[in-house]
Amino acid sequence: MGKKKLQGADGINFQMQLTIKGLETVTFPKETLTNESGKDIAWIECLGGKVSAYVNLPHAVRPNNIQPFQLSDCIQIDLISDKVIEYMKAYLKKHMKGNYSNEILKQLNVSSMECNITIKCVGKCKPKDVINLFEKSVDKTFIAQEARDKKKTFRKDQDSIIYRKDHYYRLKVYNKSKEQNDKGNPLVESNLIRVEFVFLERMLDSMYADRMSLEDILTRKSLRKLIDQYQETFTDICEKNIKPMLNGCVQEVFECLTTSNSGKEISETLYKCKECIVDVEVLRKALKKWYAFKKQGDRSKQVIAYYRENNFGMPEDVIRTVKQMHNSL
Repeated sequence: MGKKKLQGADGINFQMQLTIKGLETVTFPKETLTNESGKDIAWIECLGGKVSAYVNLPHAVRPNNIQPFQLSDCIQIDLISDKVIEYMKAYLKKHMKGNYSNEILKQLNVSSMECNITIKCVGKCKPKDVINLFEKSVDKTFIAQEARDKKKTFRKDQDSIIYRKDHYYRLKVYNKSKEQNDKGNPLVESNLIRVEFVFLERMLDSMYADRMSLEDILTRKSLRKLIDQYQETFTDICEKNIKPMLNGCVQEVFECLTTSNSGKEISETLYKCKECIVDVEVLRKALKKWYAFKKQGDRSKQVIAYYRENNFGMPEDVIRTVKQMHNSL
């Protein structure tokens, strides 16, 4: 039996434009289906003839969305699908009256799908350390500094990073524990980090082609495609962004060590290259390379131990946390 995949679905958005004569610009009020905890399972509304709907799969089976809707939850997907479809159908029938037909509901197509993984940071790692690692890894050609400008595709604060590859996906890495605390859930486990992808139109087209209706998407087969796409995209970022960034950081620390001859090469390098040391492993690898370059015995373990004992504050177990995420896919 294969290992359990920890990634899973979260929120799914659907849209359609009403084209029936007389309804092209109509507005219907928003209505919401909630679970026993008062969280949204689904909602639907129509503004100016555009119908928008949302389904939160974790809320259909749990009181919150700390844990996504995983493949193991799909035993309930048929019941959830029937419940949501009937809810949407009843809404459209009520407001469209005689203009409604079952063909209308088939035009409600997926516009975005969220998939995520949430784990507790490993060892001494903190969520901010993982956020920092991803921030340094994303393609700088897509980065900008202010989210309010529509052309900007990157935003970072202390507790999250958002990165967008236009038309394909939006990546958000954030402190899930803090998010839940801010929402009034003080009992949530500490040091939870979430890596979330929201897949957009071009990615959805490649995943589902012409099978994008509400009925098509709320199936085990569809969710399996979503989970597989998450694994592929996460792995792609690890291979094309994170690994090269880490190698570049090791090289920069190594070069800083080799260009100094003050007798205080290590302390000077730690000061100059602090931003490059996204994990203590970066320093360890650079030191090993430096000692080999100088044809001296490897003292990297002793150096790392010294700076740990003196609480230098270098991030630790960040790479281990990302590896644990990847190994859980």
